[in-house]
Amino acid sequence: MIKKLKDVFIAIGIGFSLLCISSAVSAEDTGFPTKLRSAPTGTQITYNTAFVRNTMSTCIAALDAAFNYPVTITAQNTPWMSNGTTVKVNEMDYVSGNVWNGPSVFKTTLTSTSRNFKGNGLPNHKTGIYPVQQGTAAYPYYHAALGDNASHPTADLIPIGTYDLNITIPRNPVYSDTPSCMKSLIFGVVTQTHAVWHLNLANTQGQANEWVDPIAALPNDQCWGHPYNNEYHYHGLSWKCFPNQGRKKQHSPLFGYAMDGFGIYGPRGEKGVQLTNTDLDVCHGHKGWINWDGKSVYMYHYHVNNEFPYGPGCYRGTNQTYYDSFTTVNGASVRSTHQHWPTPIARDAYGDPLVH
Repeated sequence: MIKKLKDVFIAIGIGFSLLCISSAVSAEDTGFPTKLRSAPTGTQITYNTAFVRNTMSTCIAALDAAFNYPVTITAQNTPWMSNGTTVKVNEMDYVSGNVWNGPSVFKTTLTSTSRNFKGNGLPNHKTGIYPVQQGTAAYPYYHAALGDNASHPTADLIPIGTYDLNITIPRNPVYSDTPSCMKSLIFGVVTQTHAVWHLNLANTQGQANEWVDPIAALPNDQCWGHPYNNEYHYHGLSWKCFPNQGRKKQHSPLFGYAMDGFGIYGPRGEKGVQLTNTDLDVCHGHKGWINWDGKSVYMYHYHVNNEFPYGPGCYRGTNQTYYDSFTTVNGASVRSTHQHWPTPIARDAYGDPLVH
Protein backbone atom coordinates (compact mmCIF):
# COMPACT_ATOMS: atom_id res chain seq x y z
CA MET A 1 0.00 0.00 0.00
CA ILE A 2 1.36 3.34 -1.05
CA LYS A 3 1.43 5.82 1.76
CA LYS A 4 2.23 9.49 1.28
CA LEU A 5 4.39 11.12 3.87
CA LYS A 6 3.29 14.59 2.86
CA ASP A 7 2.28 15.21 6.46
CA VAL A 8 5.66 14.38 7.87
CA PHE A 9 8.77 16.49 7.78
CA ILE A 10 10.68 16.33 11.09
CA ALA A 11 13.36 18.85 11.70
CA ILE A 12 16.69 17.87 10.17
CA GLY A 13 19.02 20.04 12.06
CA ILE A 14 21.62 21.96 10.33
CA GLY A 15 22.78 25.11 11.96
CA PHE A 16 25.82 27.10 12.86
CA SER A 17 26.11 30.15 10.58
CA LEU A 18 29.63 31.17 9.66
CA LEU A 19 31.02 34.16 11.41
CA CYS A 20 29.59 34.39 14.85
CA ILE A 21 29.49 38.17 14.68
CA SER A 22 32.01 38.61 17.49
CA SER A 23 31.72 42.36 17.01
CA ALA A 24 28.13 42.11 18.26
CA VAL A 25 28.95 40.14 21.42
CA SER A 26 27.99 42.37 24.32
CA ALA A 27 29.75 40.37 27.03
CA GLU A 28 32.74 38.12 27.61
CA ASP A 29 33.28 35.32 25.08
CA THR A 30 33.16 32.10 27.08
CA GLY A 31 34.01 29.49 24.45
CA PHE A 32 31.92 26.56 23.23
CA PRO A 33 31.92 22.79 23.70
CA THR A 34 33.97 20.70 21.28
CA LYS A 35 31.69 17.68 21.72
CA LEU A 36 27.95 17.12 21.99
CA ARG A 37 26.26 14.04 23.41
CA SER A 38 23.77 12.67 20.90
CA ALA A 39 20.96 10.19 21.52
CA PRO A 40 22.00 6.51 21.60
CA THR A 41 20.26 3.85 19.56
CA GLY A 42 17.02 2.85 21.24
CA THR A 43 16.11 6.29 22.59
CA GLN A 44 12.32 6.55 22.37
CA ILE A 45 10.39 9.68 21.40
CA THR A 46 7.06 9.24 23.13
CA TYR A 47 3.61 10.57 22.38
CA ASN A 48 2.25 12.51 25.35
CA THR A 49 3.57 9.93 27.80
CA ALA A 50 6.69 8.78 29.65
CA PHE A 51 8.25 12.16 30.43
CA VAL A 52 11.90 11.31 31.09
CA ARG A 53 15.30 12.98 30.73
CA ASN A 54 17.43 12.73 27.58
CA THR A 55 14.52 12.56 25.14
CA MET A 56 11.35 14.35 24.02
CA SER A 57 7.62 13.86 24.30
CA THR A 58 5.80 15.16 21.24
CA CYS A 59 2.18 15.25 20.14
CA ILE A 60 2.48 16.44 16.54
CA ALA A 61 -0.71 15.31 14.81
CA ALA A 62 0.90 14.65 11.42
CA LEU A 63 3.65 12.52 12.96
CA ASP A 64 1.14 10.48 14.91
CA ALA A 65 -0.95 9.94 11.76
CA ALA A 66 2.01 8.68 9.73
CA PHE A 67 3.94 6.57 12.26
CA ASN A 68 3.23 4.47 15.29
CA TYR A 69 4.52 5.86 18.58
CA PRO A 70 6.88 5.54 20.20
CA VAL A 71 9.43 6.22 17.45
CA THR A 72 12.98 5.11 18.20
CA ILE A 73 16.25 6.89 17.43
CA THR A 74 19.10 5.09 15.65
CA ALA A 75 22.68 6.31 16.13
CA GLN A 76 24.61 7.43 13.01
CA ASN A 77 28.13 6.74 11.73
CA THR A 78 28.79 9.97 9.82
CA PRO A 79 32.45 11.14 9.90
CA TRP A 80 31.86 13.60 12.75
CA MET A 81 30.28 10.94 14.98
CA SER A 82 32.22 8.77 17.43
CA ASN A 83 30.95 5.72 19.34
CA GLY A 84 27.44 6.41 18.13
CA THR A 85 26.74 9.21 20.60
CA THR A 86 29.58 11.76 20.44
CA VAL A 87 29.27 14.65 17.97
CA LYS A 88 32.77 15.95 17.22
CA VAL A 89 32.09 19.64 16.63
CA ASN A 90 35.42 20.41 14.99
CA GLU A 91 35.16 17.53 12.51
CA MET A 92 31.76 18.32 11.01
CA ASP A 93 31.63 19.08 7.27
CA TYR A 94 29.96 22.43 7.76
CA VAL A 95 27.94 24.10 5.03
CA SER A 96 30.35 26.62 3.53
CA GLY A 97 29.78 30.33 3.03
CA ASN A 98 29.42 33.49 5.03
CA VAL A 99 26.57 35.57 3.65
CA TRP A 100 23.74 37.90 4.63
CA ASN A 101 20.25 36.87 3.56
CA GLY A 102 18.64 40.30 3.67
CA PRO A 103 17.49 42.64 6.44
CA SER A 104 16.09 40.93 9.52
CA VAL A 105 12.72 42.31 10.62
CA PHE A 106 11.59 41.55 14.18
CA LYS A 107 9.35 43.21 16.74
CA THR A 108 8.24 42.22 20.24
CA THR A 109 4.90 43.55 21.48
CA LEU A 110 3.86 43.17 25.13
CA THR A 111 0.45 43.27 26.78
CA SER A 112 -0.31 42.55 30.40
CA THR A 113 -0.81 38.87 29.53
CA SER A 114 1.09 38.13 26.32
CA ARG A 115 4.26 38.49 24.27
CA ASN A 116 3.96 38.69 20.51
CA PHE A 117 6.91 38.14 18.19
CA LYS A 118 6.45 39.27 14.62
CA GLY A 119 9.03 39.33 11.85
CA ASN A 120 10.19 38.01 8.50
CA GLY A 121 12.12 35.03 9.93
CA LEU A 122 15.56 36.10 8.66
CA PRO A 123 18.38 35.84 11.23
CA ASN A 124 20.39 38.93 12.11
CA HIS A 125 23.69 37.16 11.45
CA LYS A 126 25.49 35.64 8.48
CA THR A 127 24.83 32.03 7.48
CA GLY A 128 26.25 29.38 5.21
CA ILE A 129 25.26 29.55 1.55
CA TYR A 130 21.86 28.01 0.83
CA PRO A 131 21.08 26.42 -1.59
CA VAL A 132 24.11 24.26 -0.76
CA GLN A 133 26.75 24.57 -3.48
CA GLN A 134 28.01 21.67 -5.59
CA GLY A 135 31.61 20.76 -4.89
CA THR A 136 31.43 21.66 -1.19
CA ALA A 137 31.93 19.16 1.63
CA ALA A 138 28.29 19.32 2.74
CA TYR A 139 26.77 18.94 -0.74
CA PRO A 140 26.70 15.10 -0.94
CA TYR A 141 24.74 14.88 2.31
CA TYR A 142 22.20 17.47 1.23
CA HIS A 143 21.84 16.17 -2.31
CA ALA A 144 20.92 12.75 -0.88
CA ALA A 145 18.31 14.28 1.45
CA LEU A 146 14.65 14.82 0.60
CA GLY A 147 13.70 18.42 -0.17
CA ASP A 148 10.68 20.38 1.02
CA ASN A 149 8.49 20.45 -2.13
CA ALA A 150 8.42 19.75 -5.88
CA SER A 151 10.53 22.87 -6.58
CA HIS A 152 13.22 21.60 -4.19
CA PRO A 153 13.15 17.79 -4.59
CA THR A 154 16.47 17.46 -2.77
CA ALA A 155 17.61 19.37 0.30
CA ASP A 156 20.61 20.98 -1.38
CA LEU A 157 18.17 23.14 -3.40
CA ILE A 158 16.38 24.67 -0.41
CA PRO A 159 17.02 28.42 0.05
CA ILE A 160 16.70 30.69 3.05
CA GLY A 161 13.75 33.03 2.60
CA THR A 162 11.30 35.22 4.42
CA TYR A 163 8.11 33.88 6.02
CA ASP A 164 5.42 35.17 8.35
CA LEU A 165 6.83 34.76 11.85
CA ASN A 166 3.94 35.70 14.13
CA ILE A 167 3.92 33.94 17.51
CA THR A 168 2.09 34.95 20.70
CA ILE A 169 2.95 33.26 24.01
CA PRO A 170 1.90 33.83 27.65
CA ARG A 171 3.78 36.70 29.32
CA ASN A 172 3.22 35.23 32.79
CA PRO A 173 3.57 31.46 32.33
CA VAL A 174 2.18 29.21 35.05
CA TYR A 175 4.20 26.17 36.14
CA SER A 176 2.56 22.75 36.15
CA ASP A 177 3.75 19.73 38.13
CA THR A 178 2.50 17.63 35.21
CA PRO A 179 4.49 18.14 31.98
CA SER A 180 2.82 18.38 28.58
CA CYS A 181 3.94 17.14 25.17
CA MET A 182 5.19 19.41 22.38
CA LYS A 183 2.57 20.15 19.73
CA SER A 184 4.65 22.17 17.25
CA LEU A 185 7.80 21.69 15.23
CA ILE A 186 8.99 25.07 16.57
CA PHE A 187 9.77 24.89 20.28
CA GLY A 188 10.95 28.45 20.80
CA VAL A 189 11.74 31.91 19.44
CA VAL A 190 15.34 33.18 19.61
CA THR A 191 14.87 36.84 20.44
CA GLN A 192 18.65 37.46 20.22
CA THR A 193 18.76 36.53 16.51
CA HIS A 194 15.10 36.79 15.35
CA ALA A 195 14.97 33.14 14.22
CA VAL A 196 13.49 29.98 15.79
CA TRP A 197 14.44 26.63 17.30
CA HIS A 198 13.10 23.37 15.87
CA LEU A 199 12.72 19.97 17.53
CA ASN A 200 15.85 17.84 17.32
CA LEU A 201 14.41 14.87 15.45
CA ALA A 202 14.70 13.62 11.85
CA ASN A 203 13.37 10.73 9.80
CA THR A 204 15.91 9.05 7.51
CA GLN A 205 14.05 5.99 6.19
CA GLY A 206 10.35 6.60 5.70
CA GLN A 207 9.28 3.02 5.14
CA ALA A 208 11.65 1.69 7.80
CA ASN A 209 10.49 4.26 10.37
CA GLU A 210 14.11 5.09 11.24
CA TRP A 211 14.69 8.23 13.30
CA VAL A 212 17.86 10.12 14.13
CA ASP A 213 19.27 13.09 15.96
CA PRO A 214 19.41 15.51 12.99
CA ILE A 215 22.88 16.89 13.74
CA ALA A 216 24.21 13.33 13.67
CA ALA A 217 22.79 12.72 10.18
CA LEU A 218 23.64 15.95 8.34
CA PRO A 219 26.37 18.60 8.60
CA ASN A 220 25.53 22.10 9.82
CA ASP A 221 26.50 25.58 8.79
CA GLN A 222 28.65 27.46 11.25
CA CYS A 223 25.71 28.76 13.29
CA TRP A 224 23.95 25.40 13.59
CA GLY A 225 20.98 26.58 11.56
CA HIS A 226 19.50 25.66 8.17
CA PRO A 227 16.38 26.36 6.09
CA TYR A 228 13.30 24.26 5.49
CA ASN A 229 10.44 25.69 3.46
CA ASN A 230 12.39 29.00 3.64
CA GLU A 231 12.40 28.86 7.45
CA TYR A 232 15.90 29.25 8.92
CA HIS A 233 16.09 27.49 12.30
CA TYR A 234 18.55 26.02 14.81
CA HIS A 235 19.49 22.62 16.25
CA GLY A 236 22.20 21.19 18.48
CA LEU A 237 24.79 23.83 19.41
CA SER A 238 22.16 26.41 18.55
CA TRP A 239 23.63 29.31 20.55
CA LYS A 240 26.98 29.45 18.69
CA CYS A 241 26.16 32.72 16.94
CA PHE A 242 23.96 34.34 19.54
CA PRO A 243 25.40 37.82 20.17
CA ASN A 244 25.11 37.88 23.99
CA GLN A 245 26.72 34.81 25.58
CA GLY A 246 26.99 36.37 29.02
CA ARG A 247 29.98 36.15 31.37
CA LYS A 248 31.91 33.03 32.26
CA LYS A 249 31.19 32.90 36.01
CA GLN A 250 27.59 34.01 35.78
CA HIS A 251 24.24 32.47 34.88
CA SER A 252 23.71 32.46 31.10
CA PRO A 253 21.51 35.25 29.72
CA LEU A 254 18.10 34.85 28.15
CA PHE A 255 18.34 33.53 24.58
CA GLY A 256 14.62 33.42 23.82
CA TYR A 257 11.27 31.97 24.84
CA ALA A 258 9.62 28.54 24.68
CA MET A 259 6.15 28.09 23.27
CA ASP A 260 4.69 27.89 26.79
CA GLY A 261 6.07 31.32 27.70
CA PHE A 262 8.98 30.30 29.93
CA GLY A 263 12.45 31.63 29.13
CA ILE A 264 15.20 29.63 27.42
CA TYR A 265 18.67 30.41 28.76
CA GLY A 266 22.19 29.36 27.81
CA PRO A 267 24.18 26.38 29.15
CA ARG A 268 25.39 27.93 32.43
CA GLY A 269 23.51 27.87 35.73
CA GLU A 270 24.25 29.56 39.06
CA LYS A 271 27.83 30.91 39.33
CA GLY A 272 28.52 29.91 35.74
CA VAL A 273 28.34 26.14 36.27
CA GLN A 274 27.92 24.23 32.99
CA LEU A 275 24.66 22.33 33.28
CA THR A 276 24.23 18.68 32.33
CA ASN A 277 20.96 16.88 31.80
CA THR A 278 21.16 15.46 35.34
CA ASP A 279 21.02 19.05 36.65
CA LEU A 280 17.74 19.61 34.79
CA ASP A 281 14.30 18.03 34.96
CA VAL A 282 12.53 15.89 32.37
CA CYS A 283 11.65 18.99 30.31
CA HIS A 284 15.25 20.31 30.31
CA GLY A 285 14.63 23.05 32.84
CA HIS A 286 14.56 23.86 36.55
CA LYS A 287 13.66 26.57 39.05
CA GLY A 288 16.23 29.20 39.98
CA TRP A 289 17.12 32.88 40.04
CA ILE A 290 17.04 34.54 36.62
CA ASN A 291 16.75 37.98 35.09
CA TRP A 292 13.11 38.18 33.97
CA ASP A 293 11.66 41.35 32.47
CA GLY A 294 14.40 43.40 34.09
CA LYS A 295 13.99 41.92 37.58
CA SER A 296 15.73 39.16 39.52
CA VAL A 297 13.07 36.46 39.91
CA TYR A 298 13.05 32.90 41.25
CA MET A 299 11.08 30.91 38.69
CA TYR A 300 11.10 27.98 36.31
CA HIS A 301 13.11 28.27 33.07
CA TYR A 302 14.71 26.10 30.38
CA HIS A 303 18.34 25.75 29.32
CA VAL A 304 20.05 24.76 26.09
CA ASN A 305 23.16 22.63 26.56
CA ASN A 306 25.37 20.10 24.77
CA GLU A 307 23.36 16.95 25.61
CA PHE A 308 20.40 15.59 23.63
CA PRO A 309 17.74 16.91 23.21
CA TYR A 310 19.83 20.11 23.63
CA GLY A 311 16.78 22.11 24.76
CA PRO A 312 13.17 21.62 25.91
CA GLY A 313 11.92 18.03 25.59
CA CYS A 314 8.45 18.80 26.94
CA TYR A 315 6.72 21.82 28.49
CA ARG A 316 6.04 22.83 32.09
CA GLY A 317 3.70 25.70 31.27
CA THR A 318 -0.04 25.17 31.62
CA ASN A 319 -0.57 26.86 28.25
CA GLN A 320 1.43 26.32 25.06
CA THR A 321 1.11 28.07 21.71
CA TYR A 322 0.70 25.94 18.61
CA TYR A 323 2.41 27.48 15.61
CA ASP A 324 3.18 26.26 12.10
CA SER A 325 4.14 28.65 9.32
CA PHE A 326 3.79 25.90 6.72
CA THR A 327 0.83 25.07 4.48
CA THR A 328 -2.34 23.68 6.01
CA VAL A 329 -4.98 21.42 4.50
CA ASN A 330 -8.39 21.19 6.18
CA GLY A 331 -6.86 22.89 9.19
CA ALA A 332 -4.03 20.37 9.55
CA SER A 333 -0.38 21.06 8.85
CA VAL A 334 1.05 19.27 5.82
CA ARG A 335 4.64 20.01 6.79
CA SER A 336 4.78 19.60 10.55
CA THR A 337 8.02 17.66 10.45
CA HIS A 338 11.12 17.32 8.30
CA GLN A 339 12.31 14.17 6.58
CA HIS A 340 15.55 12.97 5.14
CA TRP A 341 16.25 9.93 3.00
CA PRO A 342 19.89 9.08 2.18
CA THR A 343 18.92 7.39 -1.11
CA PRO A 344 16.53 8.38 -3.93
CA ILE A 345 12.90 7.33 -3.54
CA ALA A 346 9.89 7.23 -5.85
CA ARG A 347 7.82 10.41 -6.13
CA ASP A 348 4.38 11.28 -7.43
CA ALA A 349 3.56 13.94 -10.01
CA TYR A 350 3.76 16.64 -7.34
CA GLY A 351 7.22 15.66 -6.23
CA ASP A 352 6.06 14.08 -3.00
CA PRO A 353 7.59 10.78 -1.82
CA LEU A 354 5.78 7.50 -2.36
CA VAL A 355 6.33 4.90 0.31
CA HIS A 356 5.05 1.31 0.09
